[in-house]
Amino acid sequence: MNKSRLFPLVLAALASALLLVSLKLPLWQMRLEAPQYRAQEALQIAVHPNALQGDLKELKVLDQYIGVHIPPTLPQFKWLPGLLMAGAALGLVAAFLGNRLRSRALALVSCALAAALAVAAFQAMGQIRTIGHQRDQKTVLVGVKDFTPPFLGTSKIAQFTVSSRFGLGAWLIGGALALQLGAAWLSRGSALETSSRKRSPLKNDARFALATSHLS
Repeated sequence: MNKSRLFPLVLAALASALLLVSLKLPLWQMRLEAPQYRAQEALQIAVHPNALQGDLKELKVLDQYIGVHIPPTLPQFKWLPGLLMAGAALGLVAAFLGNRLRSRALALVSCALAAALAVAAFQAMGQIRTIGHQRDQKTVLVGVKDFTPPFLGTSKIAQFTVSSRFGLGAWLIGGALALQLGAAWLSRGSALETSSRKRSPLKNDARFALATSHLS
């Protein structure tokens, strides 16, 4: 196997491996600190592709006082794991195609994954806003107004300092998309080079024929 085919195959295989590993890692994490929850006692929420994990029981207790309701599951959990596995499988299959088809297929897979993940992120932002605005007014503590927890970054909500960031799984997915696009770019370059080599003998033959015609 020549290098022009080996490099894209290696990149696509690494991308598929990263997508599969991301299934076991958090995509997004939130940390809540307050006077009674400091340092190691801070509350944590981790959103995995198929489940919520963290201090959910403790947060349910707090929900009774501030009137928010954290859902036990999210709609994305139904399709996100399948999407990541499909992206891994299709990316690996595309790596074994010819240069031109491989380039187009890998670009299509990575763009489709990116678009679907963007939809999931926008859904998550809407869900986060709903948590802080659709509240039980009978249990709202005095002085706690409606709020929107940060999707990324840090904000102050009542006595809590809330910080949110992407988890390791999200970074692995980003790396996988970059690898797939890199494999597509290398494949496109190889396809153009192969096409150029195929055309060059025809040009030489034409020039030779033109030169001999003058001699005759």
